Amino acid sequence: MNDTRWLLIGADRRLQECARIFKEKNLDVAVFPHDDVTDYLQEKIEKFRPTHIVLPIQGLKNELPVQLFKPNTVFCGGIISDDQKAKLLEAGHSIFIYLTDERFVWNNAHLTAEGFLKEFYNETEDPIKGTSFQLAGFGRVGRMVAHTLGAAGAKLTVFARSETQLGEAEALGFEVKKLEPNIEFQSGYMINTIPAQWLSIPKEGTLRVFDLASKPGCLKPGMSSAYYTLHLGLPGKHFPQQAASYLAESILRMCRGKE
Repeated sequence: MNDTRWLLIGADRRLQECARIFKEKNLDVAVFPHDDVTDYLQEKIEKFRPTHIVLPIQGLKNELPVQLFKPNTVFCGGIISDDQKAKLLEAGHSIFIYLTDERFVWNNAHLTAEGFLKEFYNETEDPIKGTSFQLAGFGRVGRMVAHTLGAAGAKLTVFARSETQLGEAEALGFEVKKLEPNIEFQSGYMINTIPAQWLSIPKEGTLRVFDLASKPGCLKPGMSSAYYTLHLGLPGKHFPQQAASYLAESILRMCRGKE
């Protein structure tokens, strides 16, 4: 246990808070608060010789050279490219994806929903109560967004492809519509939670889209709109301490027995 050294990489504020939590647990921790792989980061790795690396949820902007790490290094990440993952595994390292931890994902989804409320209030002059929203997707984030908006008095229509999701949303009291190819949304507010480039909207249209999914967002390649915004990392942006607590608990659960 005394030989364990943690390096947390990423600009997301929850990683800095996560480092603080680890230090309170008397773990040996270093932080690199950026998303780029730089010469300084590589020097830090060579000097600190971490046994555990925590990567940002959205991943690094470029790849880490696998030869930098001591044998059997443990990596904990959110989104890791297939190429980077293959290289790390081939070099004999271990990988844990905290986005597969259900407790973390659900708690993160709840904070994402609350974070959306803050973004909505900051960017519009409308209240939630009585306002109509179109919600695309009814996965974990979609469910939490629907629950949060519904509790605040919004008028909500859920769009999904899955009959199971449509049935669940309808049973919970929401209006539902099948998400068909080339569907046209009504003007107003739309929230996307589907992690794919599926949405086609007229450039001159006035549909206001809040995208809560991961990069590169929901717009089809080549499309743009002045009324479209991508909102990444809302838990870390608005609730870094609580989000970090969920992240730290998840990482330590997944790595238990590997320290």
